[in-house]
Parts: sequence; C-alpha cells; structure tokens
Amino acid sequence: MTKNIKMVGDNILVYVKIPSEKTESGIIIDEETARQVQKNLTGNIIAIGPDVKKFAEGDEILLPPGGSIPISYEDDVYHVFKEFALFAKLEK
Repeated sequence: MTKNIKMVGDNILVYVKIPSEKTESGIIIDEETARQVQKNLTGNIIAIGPDVKKFAEGDEILLPPGGSIPISYEDDVYHVFKEFALFAKLEK
C-alpha cells in the first residue's frame, strides 16, 4: 500500500475505514456526511514516526472526530495524526 512512506517525529499515518455511502434504506450519501453519521470511526495505522511510543504499524484504532491532516497518495486518502491526538487501540 504505502511501503515507501517514512513518517517523521511522532506522526502517524492512518488509513481511515470510510463508512458505507449508502444507508440501509438505499439513500446515497456523500463521504463527509457518512463520516458524520458514523459513531465509531476506525482506522488502521500504516506507518509511524520514530518517536511514536504507544502505537505500532497495523494497529486498529478508534479515531477522534478531528485533529488530522488528510493527504492523498496513489489514489487513496490517508490521515496524519500526532500521537497525542489518538486515544484508543482496538483489541483483536
């Protein structure tokens, strides 16, 4: 996916799992609205900087409702967080 991206400092690159763009009743909603309706937005950590202590690549995390910088790379959208902005890992 993004093996050639090396994060610096305490930055964390996250691939956000975007909720479905279609409601159960068949109404199609845009991506931003889908995010707002999603109660438990999660993501997977793709890459971490050398100063990150509490998270590892591959961790699934519960995301805060903001505080990220969206970036586009190779037709995908990722989000960059500072370590202090993330507060929960999901246990497998």
